[in-house]
Parts: sequence; structure tokens; C-alpha cells
Amino acid sequence: MHGELAPFLALRDGRPVGRIAAILNRSHNDWHHDRTGFFGFFDFADDDVASALFEAACGWLRGRGMDTIRGPYSPSINDTCGLLAEGFEHLPSVFMPWNPARYVAAYQALGLQAIRSLYSFRIPLDVPVPPAVEKMSERARRRSGLTVRPFDLRHLDSELRILQRLYNVTLDRNWGYVPVKWEDLEHSAQGLKAIADPNMLFFVMHGGREVGYSISLPNINVFLRRTRSWPRGFWRLLPLLWMLKTSKPGDARHLILGIEPEFRHRAGVAPMLFRETFSRVAAAGSSSAEISWVEANNVEIVRAIEVMGGHRDKTYLIWEKSL
Repeated sequence: MHGELAPFLALRDGRPVGRIAAILNRSHNDWHHDRTGFFGFFDFADDDVASALFEAACGWLRGRGMDTIRGPYSPSINDTCGLLAEGFEHLPSVFMPWNPARYVAAYQALGLQAIRSLYSFRIPLDVPVPPAVEKMSERARRRSGLTVRPFDLRHLDSELRILQRLYNVTLDRNWGYVPVKWEDLEHSAQGLKAIADPNMLFFVMHGGREVGYSISLPNINVFLRRTRSWPRGFWRLLPLLWMLKTSKPGDARHLILGIEPEFRHRAGVAPMLFRETFSRVAAAGSSSAEISWVEANNVEIVRAIEVMGGHRDKTYLIWEKSL
């Protein structure tokens, strides 16, 4: 992300009671030709703290010529984003947000309006694939000529170059899309290497060329939850590293799947790629997976997930207010 980030901290009696970051994402504004500012990393003890922090962020963005504030993005749409509005009882998956239910009313009290809904789906992997999906997938595989190959993490730089090209041609129709820059992708990948399972990452091939991709990760939040009552620091990190090395969490998060426009609307291709994704995730030791996030208005993908046996278990909202 090319821009600026201004953090604000709220104190009460010398103790921190809230935080927010005002974000000027020049990459977004250059691409969309607008003047939208963003906020993220927003947590607060009560409504008074929320109001003071939010006004500080709004004032900072107004001073830089922004006419709208949108969020929460922490720090961009390509990172953690959205406010949890439904599904508070479920454990959040890796790199997905969680917040108290009272935050929804607090956002409304700040004058923010929900402008986008993002869904999370849960899909069981310990049951057979529906026969209709199996048949559709096999037919699509034969007719499309598509095959798959795993990511080669030994040559991460070259694989990331391919992924950058594909990301920027497969997600350009998504709301809020901003082309991913090399330095951002490289930074994210370095953070994921410690937990990534290469069996859950693959490219879609056609005629010897990469035309699509699928990325899923082990849900290490399962391990984090087991150690949350333990002392912070080394004594918590050591068993976490041991669990990562010696066991599987039994759960996964499917982050993203994309394919070049030429193949996007061919019959059966979406179910075929979902089937391949979840077969690999199951083989890697997961009995269930979360698909997150999916825009509520992406009817084609929502329907494909439901055909695979998935059900919606969480809703996240993106909010906006005129400055």
C-alpha cells in the first residue's frame, strides 16, 4: 500500500482504552480517482472513547483533502478488513477479524453506514462430495483442458511473480479492488511462509501456462486458542511452534481462488476448482474449512459454495461516512 498511516491512542488515567489508525491509501485513490480515506485497527472501551478516536481520524483525513471515510481496513482491502456483525459465537479463522457485538451499534452511533456485506462460509470436508458436483467437475476437467500444479516454495520469488500477475487480472472486477504491488505481496508472503502448507496452494494450468490459483492456509487460530491462557512471550511461543511442526489444526481457511477471464464462465469450472481445493485441504488433515471472505452480491460464487455443501456462518460489514 502506497500512502500514510496515522495511529491515535486513547488514554484514561494513564492507561490505554482505545486505538485507531487513519489511513491515506494513495494506491486506492489513484486507481479509483476518488478522495476516500480509511480507518482501521479500531478498538475502544466505550462509546465516548470511540467517538473521540473516530473524530481524530476524521480530522486527520479532512486535513489531507479526503471527502469520505471507509473501514475498517487494517490497513487495506488486501489485508484484514470488515466488522463482524453476525457469527460472534464462532472462532475467527486465521487473519480474519473478531470484535464484540456492541461495536455494531457503536459504529451506527458514529454516523457510519454499512455499504458492503462480506460473508464467511463453513464447509465440511469429512463428507463425500455431492455426486452432482463430482460429475460436473469431471466433465469440466475433460472439456476445459485445465490441470493443476502445486506452488513450489523453493522458488518463492518466481512463484510470487506469477501470483501477482494472476491476482491483478482475476480480481479486477471486485469492489474496492486495488492492484497488488510487488513489495506488498512479498511482505505478506514472508509472513505466511511459517504456516503455509504447500499442499494447499496450487496454480491452475492450461497449455503449460498458469491461468489461475487457489490459496488456503491451516487455521492456526485453533492452536492459538489452546495457548491463550498461558503466559505471553517465550513460554507461549515455544509450544505454539511445536504444535505447528508436529500436528495439524484440523481446520483451514480458504482465502482466495481466481482464474483468468477466458475460463471464468465455462460451465463447471468453479465447482471443479472448489472440489480440487477442498480435496487438497482435506488430504492435508482438515475436516472442515472456512471460505472467507465472499462479497454478498457475488451470486455465482455463493451458489457454487452452497452446491459444495457450504453454509454461511459469519457476516462482516464495511462502513462509510461522508466527511
